[in-house]
Amino acid sequence: MTLTKRQASLIAALRSRHGRKDSGLCLCDGLRACSEVIALRPDLLDLIVIREDFQAEIQYPVDPVILPAQDFDKLTQTVNSQGIITVSRRPDPIAPDAPLSDPFVLVLDQVRDPGNFGTIIRTARAAGLHEIVLTKGSADPFHDKVIRSASGAQFALGMRYFENLESMAETLRKQGIKTFYRTLPAGGDNLFRATDVFKNSAIILGCESTGVSELEGAAGLNIPMPGTAESLNVAQAATIILFDYVRRITT
Repeated sequence: MTLTKRQASLIAALRSRHGRKDSGLCLCDGLRACSEVIALRPDLLDLIVIREDFQAEIQYPVDPVILPAQDFDKLTQTVNSQGIITVSRRPDPIAPDAPLSDPFVLVLDQVRDPGNFGTIIRTARAAGLHEIVLTKGSADPFHDKVIRSASGAQFALGMRYFENLESMAETLRKQGIKTFYRTLPAGGDNLFRATDVFKNSAIILGCESTGVSELEGAAGLNIPMPGTAESLNVAQAATIILFDYVRRITT
């Protein structure tokens, strides 16, 4: 098989939100993430492109296009690419009012940095969650940089989208969510002392620069910091919160 001009143009277009939205496709670059996409959702794959020197034990669900190194390297923006790219259809989102999958809901409110966003998705999968809720203004879960930083975990978790926190809260209350927690650098409930923080609740992590949007009736939640740091990176905070949940259900 050879790569057509149309396919090469599509790969380039998928690096933009506009290109992903128009096509309904997404791009994955790198061995770990591509392997996850192939293993988790082979039904969604449209195209696999590998470099001629690529070697890995992978069962390809579609015949790959094999390119000389100089041609393959023109397609990737990754430094020291691992030699594999996939193009796949985006998984369908979860309907906003569909039944919830987890004891609590993790909400990302306008978390924009692809590295942070992807790390949170990967950590949520490791903690055993089945879905993530996000508001408009958050990074695209199927941006190639987010897929790479998440190691393809977004193909294992469902994504539930809302316009803002108000519409999210209105819908999730009908699904049995009773308490909404806004994560704060200080003030509110201490994560390690709050007893029912992971029961019929939604825990909201916010934008890296401005924090969580206001939400009427939401309680504050903080991670104690006895040091002098002003705040934690949002992905670090998510990891602490998620694995406090794991600690509670495994001890």
